[in-house]
Amino acid sequence: MNAYIISIVVAIIVLLIAALISNAIKFEGGAHPKDPGKRKMAFWIIMILAPVLTFVLGSFVFAPDESVDPIANDEFMSALPIAAGVSLVVYIILGFVLSKAMKNGKIGHWF
Repeated sequence: MNAYIISIVVAIIVLLIAALISNAIKFEGGAHPKDPGKRKMAFWIIMILAPVLTFVLGSFVFAPDESVDPIANDEFMSALPIAAGVSLVVYIILGFVLSKAMKNGKIGHWF
């Protein structure tokens, strides 16, 4: 499996987890509610998971077997740090798009 495909899939899954957590945080009433800040903090903290999971899954689960094809393993492992960065960028871009698309909802507080 291509390292970049893994990174995009991981970014989408982590984004769904962030959306579930944001939707689980209840609205607070009053003049100065703290729930938008909690949702924003959850989004940015969970952001760390995207590149970490991409790197860990790529290294230990999806990497080609080195004893069978060492060249394919070397190419995959050299692409893996870039793929981790791609997952971070995809997470932020999709999060921004979702935040702007759902402006009046709970996800709209991410940015």
